[in-house]
Amino acid sequence: MMSRFRTAFADRRARWEGLCRRCGVCCYEKDFRGGAVVTDYRRPCIHLNTVTHECTVYERRFAACPNCRKMTILHALFVRWLPDTCGYVQRYRYRGRVRRGARAF
Repeated sequence: MMSRFRTAFADRRARWEGLCRRCGVCCYEKDFRGGAVVTDYRRPCIHLNTVTHECTVYERRFAACPNCRKMTILHALFVRWLPDTCGYVQRYRYRGRVRRGARAF
């Protein structure tokens, strides 16, 4: 029984992670300006490889980086600093449809 649960959980996690397009936008520093969150593309996380857009400590990112946050469905639906080209945004905010004139980071 537990084996089946672990397998189902691993499959669900793999599908969730598979939505990511590896753009790296969520790994840049954010500032609050006038009540809005603005992404500062001059300040990537120290663990972000800016060439491949992959985290160098991905498996232990939450322990290694105090600013790292888990991407959730709520982020995909409501966070405005994620670009329209984000896989999570397209899957949940636009229900798989690519929005016309989608802004890239």
